[in-house]
Amino acid sequence: RLLTESLRVTEPQYGSFELIVSDQETAQERQLRSLEHNMLDVTWSVTSTERERQFLPIRIPIMAGLFGKRALFVREDDTRLKSVESLEELRAFRAVLGYDWPDTKIFRANDIPVLETTYRASFRIVSEGFADMFPRSVLEIQNEWDNLSPDDNLAIEPHLVIHYDSPMFFFVSSDREDLATRIAKGLLILLETGELQQSLYALEVYKQSLALLENRQRIELENPLLSEQSSQALATYLPYFTGTPKP
Repeated sequence: RLLTESLRVTEPQYGSFELIVSDQETAQERQLRSLEHNMLDVTWSVTSTERERQFLPIRIPIMAGLFGKRALFVREDDTRLKSVESLEELRAFRAVLGYDWPDTKIFRANDIPVLETTYRASFRIVSEGFADMFPRSVLEIQNEWDNLSPDDNLAIEPHLVIHYDSPMFFFVSSDREDLATRIAKGLLILLETGELQQSLYALEVYKQSLALLENRQRIELENPLLSEQSSQALATYLPYFTGTPKP
């Protein structure tokens, strides 16, 4: 919807468009590689310096930075993380994360042990005790938990939230500066008019995410994968999302 709106508001300058959504479920890295092979024109992902070298990011955070706020899946009977108050204490626990995720490198850079596997296997690995926690964005974790069964033996850990700067951007291939410029102009229009923020505030998952962040111990991680340009983009655009949401 956000992509559609950014193209719609730029029609007077750039002309009409047709948006065709791929129905293939693919991993993040494969989606991005598809840009270079002309299989996709645009996708979206959390960013990293490596991804920004290969592809062209539109550096406007489209989910208010919430993908860098991580709650944790743990075993249902595991209460050990309730006593964790610092990064040093967190390092005694092992996370499970995906093979191609920037988060894997971020956790390791902060000296947190990581077991790499597939997304689908991560739930079982925590449930069976091979890892202590599966960090998930606050935008994702509630829906994922709702779709688990009691037999999965997992719970959302109630005490911690792990934070690092990890914006989600639209990406296009490196030779599509024309498309990147159009999307960026559209997003800026939507930011200035407040339409982008209102679209986000209207999402039930956004409200759930804010509620999930309340009254939690926050542990900060450094993100060595964040470029200076993307760090500056967060400083520039996140203030647009700090106002009080309107009904």
